Amino acid sequence: MRENSPCSRADLVRLSGLSAPTVTAAIADLEALDLIEYLGEGVSSGGRPGELLRFRPEHAYVAGADIGGTRLRMMLANLDGKPVAQWACKLGAKEKDPASICQLLRDGLKQMCEDAKVAFKKVKHLTVGAPGVTDVARGVVLSAPNLTDWNDVPLRALLEEKLGFEVIAENDTNLAAVGEHWHGAAENVDDFVFIAMGTGVGAGVFLGGQIHHGSAWSAGEIGYLGVPGMAREPMEMRRTGQLERVIGGAGIEAQWQSELERTKQGSAELRALRASQIFELAATGNPQAKAVLQNTARILGDAIATITLLFNPSLVVMGGGVGSHAALCEAVGGVLAESDFPHPQVRCSVLGPEAQLYGSVALSLQAMDGKLLG
Repeated sequence: MRENSPCSRADLVRLSGLSAPTVTAAIADLEALDLIEYLGEGVSSGGRPGELLRFRPEHAYVAGADIGGTRLRMMLANLDGKPVAQWACKLGAKEKDPASICQLLRDGLKQMCEDAKVAFKKVKHLTVGAPGVTDVARGVVLSAPNLTDWNDVPLRALLEEKLGFEVIAENDTNLAAVGEHWHGAAENVDDFVFIAMGTGVGAGVFLGGQIHHGSAWSAGEIGYLGVPGMAREPMEMRRTGQLERVIGGAGIEAQWQSELERTKQGSAELRALRASQIFELAATGNPQAKAVLQNTARILGDAIATITLLFNPSLVVMGGGVGSHAALCEAVGGVLAESDFPHPQVRCSVLGPEAQLYGSVALSLQAMDGKLLG
């Protein structure tokens, strides 16, 4: 009914393959739960017109949240997955600890409810993405180096106590992968990798139609990969990894500064460029910016080649504020094309910075499906 609303009893019998009495009984149950409403008679195609029924997506609401290194963003959606409100705030240096983030999440949720004129008690589920290794089964963020004091944080328990309803805690890049699979660049693709590049660098590995978490929840933490030509170093969960330091946003900007120094170039305006602006400049033909772009693409391409040998995905989706830049996607595709092995297609994210939020909403809707009938 949700997928085909509005529809008649006859439509539901035809679409479901169930008998008319079974459908009638199910409709009665749904009506008792206030999940449907009658709209009156439909258009007749001969004979008496059937009465139309509508699934009530406003019966309850779900929320998604993305905790970034510098911003907190939220989305409120109805049971059809349609966004009805969004909210965001910048995170100050003193607002990145778990207690402050949890309070901001509650504040943001209340504000979205006010904006959408939705009663807070109608919000039944939240999925929140954290920028680090997250034990989804326990709802614990094991480590998030770009935040403050985020080691073994029981995020799910903290939020459920504060909000009064169920919460899922997930890795933010995994949520972005779910979002792109639900309504984005990887729709109908069951084996792909989502690469997120912004403040940090990570991957969401999607295999057989679902996220691959790994035995200890660290699958996709490619920011800890080594970089060819650099000294080997031990991987330490509570600090950023080598790949992330080199091609994360700050790393790209450090490459840019080094290139300007090497070529004795650069006004104050050029030196102030951020990573995505450097790629914009590369697209116009600036040689220093092109050198940074190509070096970043080569390093990232090598990392993706390693992933390809392990998982053989058909698609790589590039996302994040830096990773989704068209110039980088094109350059990475060129690096991968040098391989004799089958290499994945490279696409830019369709959902952009909202991929995590759509993924959050998708997981909350899945969690709600069983609860609606309970």
